[in-house]
Amino acid sequence: MFRFAAAALLLLIACSHQSEESFVPKLEGPATRAVVIGPSTAATLAAFGISKQVVGVSDYCSDPAFAHLPRVGGQHDPSLERIAALQPDLVLVQGASPSLQEWCSKSQITFQNFRTDSWAGWLREVEVLGELFGKKEQATQLRKEAQSKLNRVSGTTKVSPTVLLVVGRRKGEASGLVVAGAASFLSELLVVAGGKNAAGENARDYFDLNEESLLRLAPEVVLEFLPPDNRTQELWRKAYPNIPAVRNGRVWPVTEAWAVEPGPRMPDTAALLADLLDSAVIMAR
Repeated sequence: MFRFAAAALLLLIACSHQSEESFVPKLEGPATRAVVIGPSTAATLAAFGISKQVVGVSDYCSDPAFAHLPRVGGQHDPSLERIAALQPDLVLVQGASPSLQEWCSKSQITFQNFRTDSWAGWLREVEVLGELFGKKEQATQLRKEAQSKLNRVSGTTKVSPTVLLVVGRRKGEASGLVVAGAASFLSELLVVAGGKNAAGENARDYFDLNEESLLRLAPEVVLEFLPPDNRTQELWRKAYPNIPAVRNGRVWPVTEAWAVEPGPRMPDTAALLADLLDSAVIMAR
């Protein structure tokens, strides 16, 4: 399951500078036959309790609420034939999909894309989805409950270790690192949890980090948001034995699939990060 979420995160990274767009015609009423290409958006709809109005999802959707639905490809390789067969009145996409947007325009199907990579962005997405599906009250309630849950995480950790958030690397090596910068939702949640992003001086959301920069940052904790790999700590010990995180045994994989989705479980991700930070503080005593 994690490999689908990780693939979706890579697509988010690839489209991190694209803006939100919608295509008119506007729906005449609430959407009744939606195709959803984006695991986090599908998870948000599931949190609404909306499943009957969704008729198709992307190949990367892992939410059990939609396990029975047809798969229609991904953001960069949508199957227009399969989507057409589902006769949607709404197509939702995370990131940009020019071919799908053009097809929706020609087919007079409402197209809405999101570029959600922040807490505020997700709250806005919930609002838009509430409008599209005629669930404004439910959207307001979902936003309220999620914000309350996130607020309960804030301030639970008293010490702020520096943490490197790794979202990509070469297979079988602790090199070719892609890390989360200050503009990513992972960095935002880390700060809520009481941590400090070791790469937070970089204003981007995700970027490549070379060996020289890593040694200079000297993170106290390394978290890998990657598919399970029982060699994680071994690879880091071999490549970077002298950085504090490796020296003190604080290189940890985060393998929960929902942790890399900027969706309704972001408060759970923040709580998970807070627990890991607490462990790091205890180990440092």
